[in-house]
Amino acid sequence: MAYLRISTPGGVVTPDELQRLAAVSRQWALGKMEVGFRQDLLMPCTDSQLPALREHLSLQGFQVEGEIPIHPNIVSSVVAQNIFPKLSWLRSGDYLDILDEFDFKPRLKINLIDPTQELIRPLTGELNFIASPTPSFWYLAVNLPALGTMQVWPELLDGEQIAEWVKAIEHVWSASDSIRSFDELFQLVTSKFAGRSRRIQKELNLTPKPYPHHEGIYRYDERYWIGLYQRDNEFEASFLEALCQLCKDVKIGRLYPTPFKTFIIRDIPKETIYQWEKLLGIWGIHTHYSSLELNWQLPDADAAALRLKTELVDAFERTRIRTSSLSFSIGQRNADTTSTIVIEPLSTDYQRFRIVHSPDFFIGNTEWETFAADVARKNLPEVLRRLAQKYYEQLSTEKKTSLTRKTATLKPIMTETVMRCKHCLTVAELPAPLPLLYVCPTCNAPAGDFVEVTLERLP
Repeated sequence: MAYLRISTPGGVVTPDELQRLAAVSRQWALGKMEVGFRQDLLMPCTDSQLPALREHLSLQGFQVEGEIPIHPNIVSSVVAQNIFPKLSWLRSGDYLDILDEFDFKPRLKINLIDPTQELIRPLTGELNFIASPTPSFWYLAVNLPALGTMQVWPELLDGEQIAEWVKAIEHVWSASDSIRSFDELFQLVTSKFAGRSRRIQKELNLTPKPYPHHEGIYRYDERYWIGLYQRDNEFEASFLEALCQLCKDVKIGRLYPTPFKTFIIRDIPKETIYQWEKLLGIWGIHTHYSSLELNWQLPDADAAALRLKTELVDAFERTRIRTSSLSFSIGQRNADTTSTIVIEPLSTDYQRFRIVHSPDFFIGNTEWETFAADVARKNLPEVLRRLAQKYYEQLSTEKKTSLTRKTATLKPIMTETVMRCKHCLTVAELPAPLPLLYVCPTCNAPAGDFVEVTLERLP
């Protein structure tokens, strides 16, 4: 079996797009689709179907990647808008405006995250843009393994220029194989691109949170949202076509794939909820699954990992193991791992495993403790039962420590006097005084609308 990936930048897909994808899957592949960990879509097919499937997807205008993408999907937390906590200034339109500015395909993993929401983890990318308390400005947490530990860009970056910042960073990163430090990367990028920025007034502080509910039917304000999950992680193409048709009928313009291999549909008018109950009933789609099933992170398109998960969930139910607030990953740890417990295969046949967990059982740690170094498959349920018991025994009412990415190790910030447009805040390429015929390269304002300001930058 083979898979093709379809990019859905930001984890957003319209009903028309998903309906067309489902029709292609039904006609030219195996009639199923799966959600990928980076909010993209996977379409399984046979090896013989692969060439024609790729051609038909491209003809439909979709961005197609292989199983290991050259251009990873851009992840965002726009799905969480209105249904989970959010920053007061951040709107769905802010995410969409940023995504629209990407007129190229990034090769690095890009995240656009509201840190107050709980659904989409903030640090699973290589360039993690995290909304700050300052309206329209974002932190940037850089997690490039070649540079060592994660570092925070020493300035807040204007959201309108995020695509430009990504392009500048990628250009510098790909053009040199000799960059060995974050400071060196920062100096090279800022010497070539003078984007709009502000001084960081408040250090980036990420408080670990347990996974929220992301499946089922819920009411908020005067509307509903629905999270859809399938035990085998696959959605029938025919069901997706019917789902998208209902979205069109009730004027819902977007669906949202999530890293949990689910779809979320929000902004459902309350007077139409019976139509959704009817759709799910006709297609036999269950809702409100146990947390035993939901809080898992599996590798994309990995049948062996799915079989192991099913086996463990059955054992948990049979032996009455509680896993609320815990989360599990199967596979090797990497930057994408967001679970509290990782089951690492020690053999290719998935018969022996190492069990590790985050020290305080909260998501977001970068260090791990080994609970069991070598466990046979048949003994996994009992070992995991003891680990879950350890978690509940250590629970207390004390506040959990926040996850803070320090900026104190960076060089001190120095001042620089420049000419800046009072309308769009673009910094002039020329020093003062500006020529009379000079115009702003961004908004075409005349030279007289530039004012002298002092900015702060690294030396």
